[in-house]
Amino acid sequence: MINRVSTASQYQNLTSNLMRKQGELNQTNGQLSSGKRVETAGDDPVSSVTIQNYRQQLTQIDQYNSAITLANNRLQTMETAIAGVEDNLGATKQKVLGMINGAMASNDRTAFKDELISLRDGLLELANSRDEAGNYVFAGNQSDTKPFMEASDGSMNYHGDNQSRYAQIDKSVNVKTSLPGDQLFTDVPNSYGDFRPVFSDKSSDGAGGLTDGSKLHLLSATTSDFSSAEAIEVSFNEVDIAAADGTTTKEMQYNLTVGGKVVAENQAYDSEQGIVYKDPAVADSATLNLKFDGISSGDSIALKPAQTINIFDSIQSAIDNAERSTLSPAVEANLQRVIDDLDSGFVHMNQQRSEVGTIMQRVDRQLEQHLDFELTLNQAQSGLEDLDYSKAIMDMNQQMMALQASQQAFGQTKQLSLFNYI
Repeated sequence: MINRVSTASQYQNLTSNLMRKQGELNQTNGQLSSGKRVETAGDDPVSSVTIQNYRQQLTQIDQYNSAITLANNRLQTMETAIAGVEDNLGATKQKVLGMINGAMASNDRTAFKDELISLRDGLLELANSRDEAGNYVFAGNQSDTKPFMEASDGSMNYHGDNQSRYAQIDKSVNVKTSLPGDQLFTDVPNSYGDFRPVFSDKSSDGAGGLTDGSKLHLLSATTSDFSSAEAIEVSFNEVDIAAADGTTTKEMQYNLTVGGKVVAENQAYDSEQGIVYKDPAVADSATLNLKFDGISSGDSIALKPAQTINIFDSIQSAIDNAERSTLSPAVEANLQRVIDDLDSGFVHMNQQRSEVGTIMQRVDRQLEQHLDFELTLNQAQSGLEDLDYSKAIMDMNQQMMALQASQQAFGQTKQLSLFNYI
């Protein structure tokens, strides 16, 4: 029998070397095909751990970017709705001004009333705005509950809560994506301060109310302690004051009633300072500050405690007074109060819109940070994971040459026998 000169050990070493070189070439071919230097942990254990960490961070950034997209959609919907509310309040104010300043026939007042009702309905529609997912924007956390509905008495009731929804756009960054409807529409700051005027015409027997032709207007009404605020009544009367030289001057005087109790009588009204009252019998009692203009002798006005207003109620007041003649001083005063409310409402909405704009800017800045960090991570991951094609091609050529040499050597070794030495 013919025996090989090579030993089993030599044969095994040559075979292992051939398989190793073939494996190296296959790996390089695989890398060239995928474009990746590291495909499994075995390719580079140290780099593989770092690459996996980069992938987890990139996945998290994708989740945050998706949350940012959702937050931006909601914020844009809310900003658009609030801008619509501003336009609505501006248009309503112009209608009310037209009712005050113009002498209108009965059918004109009816037309104005219809337009006010239309504007009120448009405001209600904006207050019940939905986002792209069908959620109510101004319902707080009760996003599937219609926030504003008209009651049987014509008032608008809020059915949401006073919370805001949030979106997490980074590990420790949460931003508002909604505003509660009561904050926007039913908690509008009272433009007068802590009290609201209640106007009525003087009755035929001369009791209470505004006199014919009165232009009485409340400028401000505040208290240093709202928790103790009570209903107030103020009446004015102009009297003749005799001087020592026999001449007389006109002086506007007032009577002040707080909580049903007369606390000041026949006091001179200072148009610059207004009425300042502090109960002398009570230590640390609240201080009242009341200022008026357009006062006529015989006017009286009631003030009720209120720090906020419901903008729907204000517009309803304009609707209720639309068909009444502005020859009534109370009607004109009530319409003027509506204008003051609308001015306050417009400023309030502008502030809320600014808040939304600030949140949107913050979200945009966070998105830019995510995009920058994402680029950095991708570059770092690419540096560890991606293949250097030039180097890989050179390696493949060398591996092919080494494999061919090994194959030739292996083939020659397999052919060796005793006949080569006979």
